[in-house]
Amino acid sequence: MQEVKLSDQLGAMAIIDELYQKQQLLLEHLDRDKLRSSLTEKIKNYYQTKGLTIDDKTINDGVDLWFDSRLRFSTPKRSWLQRVLIFCYIKRNFLFLIVGFLLFVFFVVGSISLVNSLQLKKNIGVAYSHILASKQSLANLSKELESLSKQDITYAQVPVKKLRTSIADLLNQEKVSRITRPVINDTLTTTEIKQTFETLKKYDFSIKDKLSLITSQMSQLRTLTENDHKLAQLINNQKFTQASKRYPVLQIAVDSVIDSLNSGGTSIDTSQIEKLYDSVDRATTLENKMTADITQLKSLDVPDTDLEPVTALQTALIADLKSLKFGNVDNYNKMIAYYIKLAQTALTLTIVDEPDSKSGVERTHNNTSGKSWFLIVRPMTPSGHAQSLWVKSIETGKTELVDMFGQQVSQNAFDLVRKDKAQDGHIDNSKLCDKPIGRLGFECPSSVKAGRILEW
Repeated sequence: MQEVKLSDQLGAMAIIDELYQKQQLLLEHLDRDKLRSSLTEKIKNYYQTKGLTIDDKTINDGVDLWFDSRLRFSTPKRSWLQRVLIFCYIKRNFLFLIVGFLLFVFFVVGSISLVNSLQLKKNIGVAYSHILASKQSLANLSKELESLSKQDITYAQVPVKKLRTSIADLLNQEKVSRITRPVINDTLTTTEIKQTFETLKKYDFSIKDKLSLITSQMSQLRTLTENDHKLAQLINNQKFTQASKRYPVLQIAVDSVIDSLNSGGTSIDTSQIEKLYDSVDRATTLENKMTADITQLKSLDVPDTDLEPVTALQTALIADLKSLKFGNVDNYNKMIAYYIKLAQTALTLTIVDEPDSKSGVERTHNNTSGKSWFLIVRPMTPSGHAQSLWVKSIETGKTELVDMFGQQVSQNAFDLVRKDKAQDGHIDNSKLCDKPIGRLGFECPSSVKAGRILEW
């Protein structure tokens, strides 16, 4: 048998002693009656030694109360930090949700702030690019103004000088303004970046407005310069000068445009001048035609005494043409064609000789009680066809193209025709007047007067 070491034996015995003591202590605490009796006895002895007289009931009640609380667990009082931590642990699921939501909100807000910051930086770059483009446009306009200022102005000097001065002042104002590209780095706050952008945007709007105004005025200056050259080229032309002397309305139109410019007008409207000038050739052609018309009528041996209505037509038309008006041209062409045809045609004024038609009419004038007599006639060609004539009524003043009208005659001539028709219902001598070829008027006996009527 192997020999047991003393150290091993002592070690085992120490453990056994410790277990035994724990067992005894446990038995002592578990044996309530024995423990109570021993505790009561010792407390009495203690108080007696101290000279204090305490009755048994008080001691027993105190011991009972101690036994009631000896094996109870009393919750230790915790600090506020411990209470907070315990609450957080208990409500950890809800708190995780709240914390997660707050982290999400912080993330979204941070992302939006970052995006806004990046967008602001981008907008700053765009605004600066716009400003550079606008400045380049202003530089180009400045060069164009310098070029336009070297061109001679003949008639629009007042408005052109005003525009040039205005544009130059606006350009000089912009030359004073200077702006450098803003430096954006991580040290700037969002507020500072936003302020930088607002400053650039305000300047961008300002230069855009100024560019728009200068561009508009430059457009006016270009148009005014072009129209001034156009006007000078037009009215300084020798042909135009001759035409304006022949047709004063041209010079009147030119003077109107120049007076408008000298009075502060800012535009040159040459449309009326061009329109009038374009019609000069037409007026010249019509004047040449009138000369040809007279020549043609004279070639038909029309005497000057018969040309009075043609001359009156041409005089009225010439007055219109001096003002380059052509409203009566159609009427003139129609009437001159009528007179030429009339001069080429032999006609006879024949009294109407029909059973159911009047051959004459007697007029009584209410105001004077006087009377006039008219024979109803038709202009007839040698072949027996009726020819229409332009006839002016002495009663109404109207002029109409008719193939039958009333020709005024003396009472004696009227009575002779009435007696002739009364005998057998026919007129033996129905010819009243003749118009040979080469004449515009009729050759009539002295009994025939100038008055004519269109109604009876």
